[in-house]
Amino acid sequence: MKTNNLIIFVAGVICAGLLWQYYLYPKYTKKVQDPQTMSDLLEADRAAMDAELANIQGELLYRTDMPEQPSYDNSQINYQEDPTIAKEKITMIKAPAKYQIINNAKDYQKIKNTISLENEKIDFSKEMLVLVQSDGNLNDGFFQIKNIENNGQEIIVSYTFNIIGAKDRVDKISAQKTAKSSLPVVLQQVL
Repeated sequence: MKTNNLIIFVAGVICAGLLWQYYLYPKYTKKVQDPQTMSDLLEADRAAMDAELANIQGELLYRTDMPEQPSYDNSQINYQEDPTIAKEKITMIKAPAKYQIINNAKDYQKIKNTISLENEKIDFSKEMLVLVQSDGNLNDGFFQIKNIENNGQEIIVSYTFNIIGAKDRVDKISAQKTAKSSLPVVLQQVL
């Protein structure tokens, strides 16, 4: 009798295993992996949460679905700076520079290959060259003349110290021609 019970028990376990493997397990995995089933589950959870929140007294603080973002009219936004916050300032790197005046063609021929000049035709009877270069160990290519102005009392040479893109620039001294004058030259660094 014990042997018959044992055989029936083992046959039942085998049938249950085969039933699970070939019939129940594929349906279980399909339900887990099926996106429609998952969205149905999420929708059911959302509905249950909304029903639960509807029974709470007072103001609703949390919802499962996000409301639409309100649109803003930018013309109505007033911006006021906080005086307690320090403002950001852009400062230039102060670089020592010196100038050189070239008044004749002989001196020009000596330095012609070391300067950066747009128009090489110079009438030294009416014009002179102003060169700005480093007054230290800095690269001369970092200095660039921006403007030369003669105010009647002095010649003001505005220059920048620009290291951005210096790797791509040729290391030459910045030069610019101006009307010939014996006024003193003043260097002025600008941004």
